Amino acid sequence: MKNILLIALLCCGCTTLQIPEAPDDLPELIYQAPLPPWPASPYFQVVTLELMIRVTSEGSVHKALLLTPTGNAEWDSLTLKTIQQWRFSPARMGNQSVPCWIQQKVRVHFESAEPMVISELVCSDRSLIDSLHALLMGGASFDSLARQYSVTASHDKGGFLGEVDARAFPTHIRQQLTNLHIGDITSPLALGRNVAIFKRMGRTRK
Repeated sequence: MKNILLIALLCCGCTTLQIPEAPDDLPELIYQAPLPPWPASPYFQVVTLELMIRVTSEGSVHKALLLTPTGNAEWDSLTLKTIQQWRFSPARMGNQSVPCWIQQKVRVHFESAEPMVISELVCSDRSLIDSLHALLMGGASFDSLARQYSVTASHDKGGFLGEVDARAFPTHIRQQLTNLHIGDITSPLALGRNVAIFKRMGRTRK
């Protein structure tokens, strides 16, 4: 049987509730854990949620509040716990990362899971990532370059993330990931304020 899960897609724009000054740059979603399945599996139904989310200066979710309950208290509770796993690029005031509240509408769709095994190479410098992409296209080791240059915690594992659900990534990344064959890499892609290259791996790490 086809496994139907829920995924949340952020609608365009968000409202900051930081007072008295709004940040220069608002948080941008870079990873979203798919929401829990709806118990009754209402096919083709779309649910819109209104949320307030407290994003820390590190980009993690400190607290999430549901302003429009669905009527299913158990699902609402599981959803808020899942949203706390989401990650954002933090808000910025000048050159400093700052915490802030955002008010956000989330549209929930039914979609099949898209599991795949991937590695990442993430840099803050666009010119550097372009150079690394050229090296990779020339046959350089993804593992070695990720260990040397990637700015995320996965660099210790050569960028290896293991099996992830492609739906967890922003649409422009997900589209490239789902078109990759094993061993292929994406072009450099914006990931919050960083730039990333992803590689599709086999079922196990070699």
